[in-house]
Amino acid sequence: MSEATNTQIESQEAAPSSQQDRVDRGIYRWYVLGVLVLVYAFSYMDRQIVSILLEDLRLEFDMTDTQLGLLSGLAFALFYATLGVPIARLADRSNRVRIVSIAITFWSAMTALCGLAGSFWQLFLARVGVGVGEAGGGPPSLSVISDYFAPEERSVAFSIFSMGPIIGAFVGLAAGGWVAQEYGWRWAFFVMGLPGIALALLLYTTVREPVRGALDSVASSRQDGFLDTVRLLFRNRLWLWVTLGQTFAIFVGYGFSSWKPSLYLRQFDLSQAEVGSVLGTMGLVAGVPSLLIGGYIGDRLIAKSLKLATRCVGYAALLVIPFYALALMQNSWIVTTIFLAVGLVFYQIGAGTAMSIALSAVAPNQRALAASFVLLSANLLGLGLGPLLIGVISDAAVDSFGEDSLGFSLGVCLISMVIAFAFYWAAGNEVSRREDDATD
Repeated sequence: MSEATNTQIESQEAAPSSQQDRVDRGIYRWYVLGVLVLVYAFSYMDRQIVSILLEDLRLEFDMTDTQLGLLSGLAFALFYATLGVPIARLADRSNRVRIVSIAITFWSAMTALCGLAGSFWQLFLARVGVGVGEAGGGPPSLSVISDYFAPEERSVAFSIFSMGPIIGAFVGLAAGGWVAQEYGWRWAFFVMGLPGIALALLLYTTVREPVRGALDSVASSRQDGFLDTVRLLFRNRLWLWVTLGQTFAIFVGYGFSSWKPSLYLRQFDLSQAEVGSVLGTMGLVAGVPSLLIGGYIGDRLIAKSLKLATRCVGYAALLVIPFYALALMQNSWIVTTIFLAVGLVFYQIGAGTAMSIALSAVAPNQRALAASFVLLSANLLGLGLGPLLIGVISDAAVDSFGEDSLGFSLGVCLISMVIAFAFYWAAGNEVSRREDDATD
């Protein structure tokens, strides 16, 4: 993009009409949020579809659990995480809506291409392509939301945005499972991938690029160099501790979401379509209310006490452990689902609040980059290594635990939630330190 074009975009952003500003602060901003929720849902649908297909792929290509972990985690996460940083830097300087539109088109095409794979490595490379495309979705979307909603509204906005994965997981698991059972796993990839191209067109033609930082009391500083901005971010200990807390919490979240369908198919007498419907419905019933309630509570906690907000996010992380552990000990899929649903409530309840704390702790012109580092850390460890490590432990434990090796491996990964709690606690201590410095 030329320098003249960048200048034109910046001048258009800096001087919006008062009429457009009133519209953006009214109903239109909720429309924008709704479209971005759909973007996130399609992203997660294309990301999650492979989890309901793992057993089909294992039989088709004679894969081990370690290979399945590579396919569901690292293949996607490596470029998804690492490319997020440069794309976010671009988003902090150029049109974010255009970036997201291009990203959707690419990852949707690559998802459909997965259905043409003839070997493990072809499928692996197609999944890499999905990760490359989805790298351009998250950070720019979070930055756009931050410029449509004021700081005191962002926990609710981020919580609503976080409904996208729940919707995407429901469609990916329920519809994907049914399509795979009736027509085969290749058609499941086709059906999940191609509709995203239409969504990209809707986003590009109906969503306006918002003014950067217009709703923030923190002034946007001059555009610092990349390394200067990175140094500023990593010196911000509140942002850093919350980011690390999210990283270790997501390790459990992605690990369980990737392997739950395989756990059900191996342990319970359920069909692929039934497993998809059960897990997808559980995500909707437990996840949506907990995100909305968590966002509502989070906004009020942040307004009242930032330290209390970080503490509550940490306690929510700890409460996941007993319910997920109990879920792994059951012989009934109904009881297992109930315990997983309760654990999911606590997992999701702090999601919007944690992201709101992280992004409100940085300047507006650093926000997409800050979000990209949150996603870089969370996805390299959580999505990239979570499913892979669970697969490796499962393979290693087969001799000792037999068919229960996957459940044992999932139980081991719950240790990550204790580490998440420790980082959230450190974030609360950082808030106390800042408050003490402010009173001196």
